Formats: sequence, C-alpha cells, structure tokens
Amino acid sequence: MRRITPGRPRTELAEERRADLLDAAEGVFAERGIDAARIDEITGRAGVAIGTCCLHFSSERDIMLAVQARFVDRPVERQYAAVQNLPADDWTGRVGAWLSDAVRISVEHAELHDVLHGHTPVNATTETQVSPESAHVEAFRRLITERPDPPADAPNPAMAALLIYSAWDGGTHALLHHEADDIDRLADGLRADIAGLAHRYLRSER
Repeated sequence: MRRITPGRPRTELAEERRADLLDAAEGVFAERGIDAARIDEITGRAGVAIGTCCLHFSSERDIMLAVQARFVDRPVERQYAAVQNLPADDWTGRVGAWLSDAVRISVEHAELHDVLHGHTPVNATTETQVSPESAHVEAFRRLITERPDPPADAPNPAMAALLIYSAWDGGTHALLHHEADDIDRLADGLRADIAGLAHRYLRSER
C-alpha cells in the first residue's frame, strides 16, 4: 500500500487509489476471468477499503469498463511513441510500426488481452467488440489520414482502419491460442503479414 504523504493534493491521492484498483483488477481478471472476479479480492489486492472502491466505481462492470479503456489507451500511447521515432514523411513506415507494435503489445499482455476480449470460457458472457467507436480503431484512422497525397483509389480511412484492425485483432487471437514454443517467431511472421496486408489494401508501396 502506498504511504500517504502529508500535504499532497486530495485529487492526486484519489487518482493513485483509482490506479491501484485498476492495477489490482488487471491481475485478478487475468488470473480468474471477469465473471469470476470479486470486488473484495480486487480491493484486498489494491490495499483499499471497499468503501473507497465505491467512490470510484459503482459496480464490477464499471471496473471492467475502466480496465478495458486503460488497456486500449496505454497501447495507443505506446504506439504513437513508436511512430514518432520515424521521420514525419515516412508514412508507410509509421503504419508498419503502428501495426507491428500492436501485435507485440498483445503478445506481451496475452492473458489480460484474452480475458478482456471475451475469449475464455470463464468470461464467456462478457465480450468487447471491434467497432468504429474503439479508441484503437479511431487512433489508427487518424494515422491513415496523415498520409500525404493519397492515390485516387485509396480506401476510405474509417473503413480501412476498421478492416485492418479486425484483421490484426483476429490474427492476434489466433496467435495467442496457438500452443507452440516458437511464439516469438510466429509473432514476427504475423507482424510482417499484417503490415503487408495493410499496405496492399491502402495502395501504398513498401
């Protein structure tokens, strides 16, 4: 449990408690699944009282939605950082870097990714969907729109983002359920395949 430092702003402490709860929920969800998770287990792991939890979240579903949102926001921030490492005029490279890091993040956080996307029996009644409203899809759409001088036959950015993201999402799920010792090699292949598919669909040269 974090030690309270005198004089710290109340809002800062509240944000830390909320982050503690979300960190704990991620661990519980990854181990037990969303439907089997209990609030008292989450609060116990976070080191906070149930009453404190109720100040931030109204229900287990509210916690789940917050974990899902953060699970998307963090990779988006990381992928933007990967993109920013490339020259501004290297749009093709930026798209490839974005998709490559998306696969890499999912492999690194396979258990939580799997649970939050409703692919385990214990979590069968709670699923997330790939939709245009997804923060990840929207962020990828914005990246596509940054393309300088797109060709006349370039696809609509919103539809392109949705279809490419769906291909990445489905391929990643298949990869994570592939019981093999060479998962890193398979992930490398998937990153190359998804990038190649994206560039062909976007009518871009590599």
